[in-house]
Amino acid sequence: MRARNTARVVGTVAAAAALMAGTSLSAQAYAPTPQTMYQLPQGASCLKGTGNCLVYPKAAQLPSGRLVASFENSQVPSSGTAVGQTLPVYKSDDDGTSWQSLGSIQAPAYMSSDPSVAKYTSNWTNPYLYVLPQDVGRLTKGTLLLASVVSGEDKYYTDQKAGNPSWVPNNDGDRQDVAIALYSSTDGGATWSFQNIVTTGGWQGGSAGAIGQNIAKANTSAQVDPVWEPYLLVYNNQLVAYYSDENDYTGYNTATGAVTLDTANGTARDSYGQILAHRTWDGTSNPWSAAVADVVGNTDDMGSGKTQIGGGRPGMANVVQTSDGKWMLTYEYFGGGDGVHYKVANDPLSFWATGGAGGSNISALPVSAGSRSLNAGGNPVLIRLGDGRLAYNAGSSGDIWVNGSGSSTGTWTQMHTTFPAGYSRNLTYDSKTGRVVILHAVWGSATAGGAITYGETDLGNSAGTYYRITNKATGQVIGTGGNTTDADLGNGNTPDVRLEAAGSAQNTATALWHVQAKRDGSVALLNKASGRSAAVWTGNATRGQQIGSWVDDSAAGPFRMVTKSNGLVYFQSVQNPGLYLTGSAAGAGLTLQPSDNGAGYQDWTLTAQ
Repeated sequence: MRARNTARVVGTVAAAAALMAGTSLSAQAYAPTPQTMYQLPQGASCLKGTGNCLVYPKAAQLPSGRLVASFENSQVPSSGTAVGQTLPVYKSDDDGTSWQSLGSIQAPAYMSSDPSVAKYTSNWTNPYLYVLPQDVGRLTKGTLLLASVVSGEDKYYTDQKAGNPSWVPNNDGDRQDVAIALYSSTDGGATWSFQNIVTTGGWQGGSAGAIGQNIAKANTSAQVDPVWEPYLLVYNNQLVAYYSDENDYTGYNTATGAVTLDTANGTARDSYGQILAHRTWDGTSNPWSAAVADVVGNTDDMGSGKTQIGGGRPGMANVVQTSDGKWMLTYEYFGGGDGVHYKVANDPLSFWATGGAGGSNISALPVSAGSRSLNAGGNPVLIRLGDGRLAYNAGSSGDIWVNGSGSSTGTWTQMHTTFPAGYSRNLTYDSKTGRVVILHAVWGSATAGGAITYGETDLGNSAGTYYRITNKATGQVIGTGGNTTDADLGNGNTPDVRLEAAGSAQNTATALWHVQAKRDGSVALLNKASGRSAAVWTGNATRGQQIGSWVDDSAAGPFRMVTKSNGLVYFQSVQNPGLYLTGSAAGAGLTLQPSDNGAGYQDWTLTAQ
């Protein structure tokens, strides 16, 4: 059991910290604890259960530094049905510290005169935002793209309302003409243009626990053929769209990855399977390529000599390039073993040729001492940080796993965040701060209220000046004894922030610290190797309390930094101003102690590195 109390309360200081001359504190906008971007109004009506009315938040960062986000909002629009549903768009111009509504994006039917897209009257769910890193055809570098799932009417919803106007949905419905659309913006997400349809499906046929159950009357063959969860990247001067596909495929070409669509796709009995596939586009008037399989899953026997691929329902693709020149794909999978699997390929268009039909368990990836296996609770997210490291999270843990080498064979280290687990949670690297912005939603019960929340976490090596902090009395510096994560994970649940000889750490970053200013003038000391705070271990600032590495989990810092007349500084406890950060002897763990009356154990020199 962890010794530290995570529900600690940090007091408020009345005065801002006095800063040492020449010291530049990290003073960027900073939101380490969850804040609300959008709350489902009390008594809101949704097209499905309120517990999943607000889900699937995603974000991307523009070259200007602006963050743009979108998410599914399935409140009933003014039409009274799914017709006219839009995707909300939000922006943050302060690195994710605050967010403002930027508008919404309509369905293709209202943004194009092409009669072939008139049936797509709802811009529904699964937004994925991506900034072009280069020109692709007529689309220029820096263009913001959004791919989303669009549809026609939710016929199950209208059926139920026609029979009982007071009916309230408790799950998903049955939308017709489900497809994936591509949009673009060249003005920071303020206005959007519809580009084209990436790929098409058929009837939704229920989902999220209602697959094949919530069937509309018009869906006479009880079809379940939607497409879901787009993911974009550029490779070989083409835009690549990965997606989850519930169309019925009888097999695939093992030499090319090309899939074989069941000739009776629109009428035959479904296996309720799903494959991961991709298509490519050159950014011109040419159409998207034919579908190529990435993960086909298990093969289901449909009887009468027919089989369908897609057993285990691989979906929710994330693809990143690794530091050893490979490409890693993570995805949800329920065909045996972990709920998340992965594949590694030499290029991002050839996952079909490696890892077999289902890939490997995510738990097979190596982890550092003290870290648990990578979470396998579905809805995986995998991103690449600015320095090449990789970061991963999944739906049943609030933690993040970081691959410090960025290699496909690298070791992963578990780190805490201030967010709880959530099936619908996203990570976005902010290149200006070097931190990771978290967007969070929970797939809750049918009557739960929904919200989109946001915040950020420091995973180390973030922007701003780092300092070596030297103790006057001992000449030693503050370090972590080599620990690179929260002390309950990497140091056996023992406080680890201590004095050590300068230069003795094998990983020099463990002895370097941001002095991160908070809004109330207090400060947190954030370690370069991990982004963890030098925190009061129990959360209670009493005499003798030890200091340990812990996720920065408060809007206020544990200390205020005060400059003395001789230019040295001391760190005074915010919660208990009669106590100070103390290094009592060479090699000793740091503690909170009363004044040492000038002995120097509480005096520190900050040296920029």
